[in-house]
Amino acid sequence: MSALGEEKARQATQQLHSGELWLFLTQEGSDPNVGLVFGTNSVGKAAFMLDGDGPKALVSRIDAGHFEQHSPFLTTRKYAASFENDLSDWLRELAPQTVLLNFSEHDIRCDGLTHGQYLSLEKVLRTALPDVQIVSSEEQLSRVRAIKSPEELRRLQRAIDLTTVFYDRLLPTLHAGQTERQIQARMNELAAELGAAPDPGDFGGPLVLINRVGMSHRAPTDEAVVPGDLLILDTALGVEGYYSDIARTIYFLRDDEDAAPQREQQVFRAIYGAIDAAFAVLRPGTPGYQVDAAARQHLLSLGYPEIQHSTGHQIGRHVHDGGAVLGPRGDNKRRAPGLSVEAGMIFTLEPTVLMSPDPSMIVEENVLVTEDGPQYLSTRQQQLWTAR
Repeated sequence: MSALGEEKARQATQQLHSGELWLFLTQEGSDPNVGLVFGTNSVGKAAFMLDGDGPKALVSRIDAGHFEQHSPFLTTRKYAASFENDLSDWLRELAPQTVLLNFSEHDIRCDGLTHGQYLSLEKVLRTALPDVQIVSSEEQLSRVRAIKSPEELRRLQRAIDLTTVFYDRLLPTLHAGQTERQIQARMNELAAELGAAPDPGDFGGPLVLINRVGMSHRAPTDEAVVPGDLLILDTALGVEGYYSDIARTIYFLRDDEDAAPQREQQVFRAIYGAIDAAFAVLRPGTPGYQVDAAARQHLLSLGYPEIQHSTGHQIGRHVHDGGAVLGPRGDNKRRAPGLSVEAGMIFTLEPTVLMSPDPSMIVEENVLVTEDGPQYLSTRQQQLWTAR
């Protein structure tokens, strides 16, 4: 993990200005952002810091050997009797004018400092540096999470490629008579066979939804697929701690059908066109709500209902990662859709049509933003898949 940690710590340091110090306080892995930025974590109470002189860590004697062996890019000090006293002494040496802490009112991925730890840390800071300014790291942490390093891109591409193989192997095994619950169980088995970790989500694995049964964020049921059904599958596979998020829709043919009915095919083409519309404007500098608006307007212009969620979100260490969102602007309290797209971000594109019991579909692709525009990381679903 040290190579990835070194990449991300360097990236995080580049977000800082002169006189700023970014402090991460954690114990028993309480702040997941330590793992993101430093590629490691601690058992005992620890402070991880970034400033112009590079990454640092104040750790317990129990943890020190781990960092010495596996995180050589960190300047590490050990504390014995008093974490607070040793941290105060080090802060006085560093003498920052501003300290950034991991709290946020807007982005849960940036809100890693518990309220109790904040109060404890504030006392240390006010004692050691009476005039220091304490500010949120949300802006900096959001960008570090969102803009992927080369190693993160490698891991995500591997997860996405494996998800393509996953669907290629799954599709021939699907047939009428299988229940939603049975299909989810097979999907979890297949992910394990491929060496991936399926995200359990809220319902024990991928979403498996028969349109006829109801379209919502729900657990699978014992309802079986019958000919004429649409089946929606939404899968996230984890590889080395990074997750894809790809959804596919399958139509189950009746005995007298060789292809899906025109109505179902029209819905698929509408979604395909909405993805094209979002892809066309997904460029650095574009606010997320403008990308969402392009997909949303495409579907509305064809007479389909309003998209009931955001057109896309970021992926990474979580299936729904933080930072900019491709969603409607809404009220001014919703900050994420107003953030601009930047090169190095990876988004899903999933402008859905939800009309249950009428045809509903989800088609979800994974896309990387580059300086020259977007590029697909997933292999696009070019047509409505069918099974019997």
